[in-house]
Amino acid sequence: MRKFHKEELIVSGMVLLLAGISPNIFPAAQAGLATMPVLALWLLLPASLALAIVTCLASWRGHRRLSNRILSGAAAGIVATLALEAVRATSFHVFEGMPGDLPRLLGVLMTDRFMLGPSLLSDVLGWTYHFWNGAAFGIIFAVLFGRGSLRSAVIYGELIGVGFLLSPAVNSLGVGFMGLDMPKMPITVALAHLAYGIILGILCRRWIRHGGWLLHASLDSKRSSDTARHAQSQPPQITANNRTCEVAHAVDR
Repeated sequence: MRKFHKEELIVSGMVLLLAGISPNIFPAAQAGLATMPVLALWLLLPASLALAIVTCLASWRGHRRLSNRILSGAAAGIVATLALEAVRATSFHVFEGMPGDLPRLLGVLMTDRFMLGPSLLSDVLGWTYHFWNGAAFGIIFAVLFGRGSLRSAVIYGELIGVGFLLSPAVNSLGVGFMGLDMPKMPITVALAHLAYGIILGILCRRWIRHGGWLLHASLDSKRSSDTARHAQSQPPQITANNRTCEVAHAVDR
């Protein structure tokens, strides 16, 4: 049993690593590490494929707790991104609270059409990448925290928003540090990620069948194993009842 949970922990680490690649592609490109097409081809696609393979492997190996968290987290993250988009799109189109249409920008950068403008293909790729990021963040939360509290999901969502504002991606938009040159933008990001966190937390609590955080089962398994090993190492205990029976048997003889 302990070996099984150790394997689950290793596979969970692989899932976290692979899921964490996608959200960092855009910031890495804006930091000048490589272009979006290069990062998408050599990191995003292989990581996404590997994540699918690891998920299938986890299910095949009987890690139902982990596979449930991966699938539930991905689905919850996608639905939560719809809530995020409702806030972001309203702010962008109605209140001019964002410097641009981020999903379309992602597609333009991914297809290297910055000078040509968006196309149908770039829009499809941009929106797909945007929602895949939402799924990836959902997977990370679900694998780490399982059926975490709504408060933890809200904090998690806001931390994602703060991370975005601090990233090179925002600096590249020309709105200053954390978007402070455009005051409506940080407010929009905070509200959008609040919506993301709320929906993510609600759905994870509904869809994930096992509670506890990532190390919970492994620690329980270790404690159970240590307890069993300790019990086996102890000599048999002579209880008062056993002693009484021995005395009575001696008297009868």
